Amino acid sequence: MMEIEKEMEVEGSHIIAKQRTKTTEKVLDYDYKRCAGCSICIAICPKKALQEGPLQEIAKGLDAPPVLIDLDACVFCGMCANFCPLKAFKMTVEEKPEMSVIEETAAKAASA
Repeated sequence: MMEIEKEMEVEGSHIIAKQRTKTTEKVLDYDYKRCAGCSICIAICPKKALQEGPLQEIAKGLDAPPVLIDLDACVFCGMCANFCPLKAFKMTVEEKPEMSVIEETAAKAASA
């Protein structure tokens, strides 16, 4: 079974979600200051991992993201990044070369 690690952090107006596996690292960067709250991403998300942010706080002019990301539900498909008209979402994918069986065995033997 493939191990999947997920984490989320906030840097200024960017909410950065990461998903790591043995072979890839996917980063979903959501800049909520660019977001107009059109909800296209919410409507097209196949896993319903996106939802409207705190509307009352947003309406009062408080600093709150128009869209919230459920990291547990997100599968990092990139639909939000592909369809956002303001490019508030950006997805990057880094492929990691898979270790060969020989390299994996040598690494395990070295750590033992």
